[in-house]
Amino acid sequence: RYLTHDRTKVILKGVDIDQTLRVADAELEEGGWGSVLTVWAIRDQRISGEQAGKIAKLYFAHIDSLERDFNIWHLTWAVANMYRHGDTNVKEELERAYEDAQRRARSLGGLADKHVNGDKLYMGDAHIGGRAYAQRHVVVPGDEHYLQSFKEYEKNND
Repeated sequence: RYLTHDRTKVILKGVDIDQTLRVADAELEEGGWGSVLTVWAIRDQRISGEQAGKIAKLYFAHIDSLERDFNIWHLTWAVANMYRHGDTNVKEELERAYEDAQRRARSLGGLADKHVNGDKLYMGDAHIGGRAYAQRHVVVPGDEHYLQSFKEYEKNND
């Protein structure tokens, strides 16, 4: 399944969030359509308070420059899931970003509002394109279906 409400079905064993956040930063700096999808692809993984702080910084550094509703929707969805899954430290780091995401998603309406502000958490790759993107941008050393390192990402994008 590509989309689920069961978090146990989407946790990646051995995911390296720190290296994946380096990929996310590079993608967001490059900009363009889908630049937010690396953050979106890890929205249901376990993150620390420190990692949540990095995500909040990425969010605020880029949210106002996103021109496509698609990107705003996916970045707000990512922050909402991370906040809602998070422990006290994660929630503390993401609180302002989550509140901002809720407002933006509400103004977009439709699926954005449902994914960010609805009662259920929508988790997983959503569709085959989401899975393919995740496999090219999320670092999971030892899982041949995913990136092995940030260096591999750099090599693939030279």
